[in-house]
Amino acid sequence: MVWVFLAACFYCVAPVAELIVYMVPRAENGAIRMLDATLGRVPFLPLWCVTPVALVRESDTAYYRARVDRRVEKQTRRVETSRHRREYHRDLELGAHYFRGAGAGYVLRVASERGWNLHPVLRSHPRRRLRLRHNGRPRPDFRN
Repeated sequence: MVWVFLAACFYCVAPVAELIVYMVPRAENGAIRMLDATLGRVPFLPLWCVTPVALVRESDTAYYRARVDRRVEKQTRRVETSRHRREYHRDLELGAHYFRGAGAGYVLRVASERGWNLHPVLRSHPRRRLRLRHNGRPRPDFRN
C-alpha cells in the first residue's frame, strides 16, 4: 500500500516539476542538483543502477572530479576545524556512484594530497567503495 501511495505521489509531482523546469530557464540546473543530492544519499543503490544525474553526466569527467574535490575538501575542513578531533569526522566513505566518472585512482590522489589514506581497518573495494581515514593533523600552510 505504501508503494502504491509513493508511486501515485511521484506521478502527481513529476508533471508539475517538469512543467516548472520547462517554463523557468534556469530551474533545470537546480532540479538536477536537488536530484543528485537526494539520490546521492541512498546507501543501497546497486552498481548497475544509473541515476538520472549519472545518465546526464555520462562522459563528463570534469563534473565527477569537481564533485570529488568538493566532497574531500568539505570533509577535510570538518576534520581540521574540529576542536575535539571526533573520530567520525576522520572517516570518509565514497561509493562508486560518487566517483564513477573520475575513477578510484583520482580519488586517492586528491585525498592523499589533503591528508587522507586508505582506512587501516575497513577494507576498500575500488569498484564499489573507498573508505578513507584522515590522519587528524592540519595541513601545512605554504601560501607565504
